[in-house]
Amino acid sequence: MSDIARFPVYDLHSHTRASDGLLTPAALVQRAVEMRVGVLAITDHDSVAGVDEAQQTAIDYDLPIKVLAGAEISTLWENHEIHIVGLNIDIRHPAMVAFLAGQHACRQARAEEIGE
Repeated sequence: MSDIARFPVYDLHSHTRASDGLLTPAALVQRAVEMRVGVLAITDHDSVAGVDEAQQTAIDYDLPIKVLAGAEISTLWENHEIHIVGLNIDIRHPAMVAFLAGQHACRQARAEEIGE
C-alpha cells in the first residue's frame, strides 16, 4: 500500500481554468499527485465545469487520488460577499445545474458592466 493511500494529504479547495485557476483540470490532478495529495476537491467559483475532466483523468491514468466534486458558491450576507465551499455535491442534480447557470449569468452580466 502506498504512503498516499495510508496517509492521504487532503486539498479540499482548488481551482482550475474553469474559474480563476492556472491549470486545466487534468493538469491540476497530475500536479496534486506529484504533491502527494490523495484527496482533491475541485471547487471552482460558481462552476463544476472542471469536475468531469479531473475525475476522468484520475480514472484514465489509474492515479492514486480521489477527486471530489465541489464548487465555491458566491453570495451576499449582510452586505458582504462570502464564499461557501460545497464538497461531494451532485453536479447533475437539476436544482444545482439551474443554480449554477444563474450564477454564471450573473458573473457574465457583471463582467460586461465592468467592461463598459
